[in-house]
Amino acid sequence: MDKNKSSFIVAFTNIVVSSLAQILYWTLLEESINMFIYQFLLFPFSLVLINIIFWFSKYKLLFYQHVLSAYAAFFCSIIITFITVLSTSTQELPPGEIVLFADVLFVLITITIQLIILLLLNTFFYVVYRINNYWRIKKHL
Repeated sequence: MDKNKSSFIVAFTNIVVSSLAQILYWTLLEESINMFIYQFLLFPFSLVLINIIFWFSKYKLLFYQHVLSAYAAFFCSIIITFITVLSTSTQELPPGEIVLFADVLFVLITITIQLIILLLLNTFFYVVYRINNYWRIKKHL
């Protein structure tokens, strides 16, 4: 399969899944799932899991291409999060009121922590990737 087509499929799937996950959480699951568990554990691990599944599938891409597609999906989910949080928070405000800065600050803090978690996960999996390549090369020598 063509590398450009494979990278497009991986990136598109990452973006769609992460965006749908954020929409689903902020519209339906916010009351039933703890925000900290979802935003700081389930969501970053889901991005990594998607790329691990693609890594072992027929879409053979380099590590950085998987990471770039995960970050593209993450930044698209940021936009979705801003839109859904700000649109749902205005429904609770009285008519004529503007969106509170606390909502924007909440989203920014959540995104910053998610980015740090995603960076740590990618660093860990990069080390695993390098060790795997080292053993694979050493095995063939």
